[in-house]
Amino acid sequence: MKTWIAMATAALLAACSPIADTKAAEAGVDRFHQAMDSGRLAEAYDASAPDMKSVTSRDQFIALFGAVHDRLGAYKSGKTVGWKDNAETSGHYVVLDRQAEFEHGSATEEFVFRIERGEAVLAGYHITSNVLTAN
Repeated sequence: MKTWIAMATAALLAACSPIADTKAAEAGVDRFHQAMDSGRLAEAYDASAPDMKSVTSRDQFIALFGAVHDRLGAYKSGKTVGWKDNAETSGHYVVLDRQAEFEHGSATEEFVFRIERGEAVLAGYHITSNVLTAN
């Protein structure tokens, strides 16, 4: 019994590497911003996790993030100010909290990525910016 528990613990720890997971998530952020800036929102949606697709249709995703891009403009720079790496029964997720600069102003972003075979797949995205609510 002890051997089985030790093996299960080792497998769980090997599957969760915060450094590798956050690195994969940072690459996911870059892919998302490149897709948004180049108008490839349909491609970004198609590559997203089932979590995203269960709450947002393809047309809604394209319209929403197209409008966000129209208001904020091109992505300029950003930095991660906090992160969480969680492996749970529903899946393995990395959440990145970021400060970002866009062409027309700043924003805070929260990216939720599902980690699948070492790759970060977009599962959720939240953005807050005064630019989005200004008339």
